[in-house]
Amino acid sequence: MLKPEEVYTGRSKHFAFLVKTKKKQLKRIALFRLMAFIAAIAFLMMTNYFGTFPGITGSFVSVMIFLFFVKQYANTGSAKNHLELLLEINDLELKALNHNYNAFPDGKDYSDPAHPYSYDLDLFGKGSVFQFLNRTTTKYGKDQLAKWLITETINKIVIREKQDMVKELSRKLDTRQNFTATGKQYMDSEEDTDNINAWLSEQDKYFRNKLIQLILVVLPAITITSMFLIILNTGFFNLFLLLFLTQLSISGSQIRHSNRTHELIGKRLEILKKYSRLLSYVEHEDYSSSYLLRMKENLKTNLETSTESINKLSNIISAFDTRLNILAGFLLNGVLLWDIQCVSRLESWKSQFGKNVHKWLTDLGKFDAALSLANFHFNHPGFVFPEISEKTVFEAEKMGHPLIMANERVDNSISIPHEGLFIIITGANMAGKSTFLRSAGVNFVLAKTGAPVCASKFTFKPLALFSSMRTTDSLQKHESYFYAELKRLKEIIDKLRKGDQIFILLDEILKGTNSKDKQTGSRAVLKKIIEKNGTGIIATHDLDLAGMEKYYPEAILNKCFEIGIHEGKMFFDYKLIDGITKKMNASLLMQQMGILEGSGKSEH
Repeated sequence: MLKPEEVYTGRSKHFAFLVKTKKKQLKRIALFRLMAFIAAIAFLMMTNYFGTFPGITGSFVSVMIFLFFVKQYANTGSAKNHLELLLEINDLELKALNHNYNAFPDGKDYSDPAHPYSYDLDLFGKGSVFQFLNRTTTKYGKDQLAKWLITETINKIVIREKQDMVKELSRKLDTRQNFTATGKQYMDSEEDTDNINAWLSEQDKYFRNKLIQLILVVLPAITITSMFLIILNTGFFNLFLLLFLTQLSISGSQIRHSNRTHELIGKRLEILKKYSRLLSYVEHEDYSSSYLLRMKENLKTNLETSTESINKLSNIISAFDTRLNILAGFLLNGVLLWDIQCVSRLESWKSQFGKNVHKWLTDLGKFDAALSLANFHFNHPGFVFPEISEKTVFEAEKMGHPLIMANERVDNSISIPHEGLFIIITGANMAGKSTFLRSAGVNFVLAKTGAPVCASKFTFKPLALFSSMRTTDSLQKHESYFYAELKRLKEIIDKLRKGDQIFILLDEILKGTNSKDKQTGSRAVLKKIIEKNGTGIIATHDLDLAGMEKYYPEAILNKCFEIGIHEGKMFFDYKLIDGITKKMNASLLMQQMGILEGSGKSEH
């Protein structure tokens, strides 16, 4: 089986060749198009030599050939653009395999320091888990991927269904990349989604008004009839002029509403065409996983599929856009009440399908987000899908942080076989405590999304996750760092008091106070957590805190990261072992950096 980098390299070369081929085709088509245009002019100019009929006929045929090549050029150009995007996708994936994923949106807008764990685990922002995973091309997809990452609890059955979905989509490389390339052709924004939702929620003005519907039929019909009568030289020009000016006046009186509707939905034409093309990947592909089959079924109505419905809407909007041509808008509104006709047709569409749009686009977002998880699985075939347990809270073998490259990552194993057990990890500065905590937290989050995790084996119980690792102060709320941390710890205690089942990650708590106060307070916090049957991991420099194991042997287990010292120099192996650390390194670090002078012996 080929490695991901071999697959992407091969596809990159393949698409580069196809792009080159399409560019050559475009040049040939452009040449044929020019020749057809010249031929059309030449035939017209030679009517004096060959006669009117042969000249006009030749010119007409040349124009038809010219239009054929115009269409061919547009289609080939569109195919070339799609291939260029496929080439770009594979080149970016090659970079991503080397952990260069800066080209992907980082989701910083989803960052929330008050969230139970996302801020501590760097789920959003530059170099984040979201940026590492994200391959979405719709606003709905980005929102859904973020939602999956920050959902506190989730149903075990849903996790298993999502695992099956991710596995299936991971095998559909062509579908995934074609979907992404299609989505990249026109990126939507929050403004687009807000305007579509605003239009959907607006009350109908014309469609349900019987008088307006009668006027929309009668006035244009009489106007068109008067036009034919004028052509037949039977008079009626004054009637036509009166009707024309009347319809212009009616259209003008409704211009504000027409403009608002066009602003909300008319300018979303390319976005809606994109949604239609993307939804077709869900509707027309064969799937076996229950999550995808449900999604596919949701896109059907009693009338027609989501793709057909949105194509209808796109056609109405395309017709509405004719108003952007001043002359066409003037004539169409004078003859057909064009703006009001189009707004009425939009309202008619909305009455039939509007209630389904949110469901369709939500499912589109889920599919888009699922492709990101499938891409993650494809890129990391060595990562495993977690097993879900009713008892074991957290058990991992050879677990590492997925954002650390494999050749630099040090994997560790850990087991929390039941609730009510707290692991205390001690160790020197830079020995690996915080990285391990984040590795545990990130993999726990990935497991709940239905994604594979960075481990050789992983079992977990999908509890709510809560952490206190990187508390921030708030100038706006006049809160100190210490007060913010106390609030965080209170949230944890309150959840335990209510009987909530949570998995807790703590990193050097009560950092904002003096050492004696910190020691006393940390012991009190951990004691309260143990009394409430709390479960989790705490990393600390406080060896006194680790001493609590002898008072609570059933509830506390000590682990540590040790440092090695050779000829006065430190080295780290980042391996988690049993027991309490025996070496601290603050003085030695300062000596090595030239801040202090000393013998080079470590603190004990």
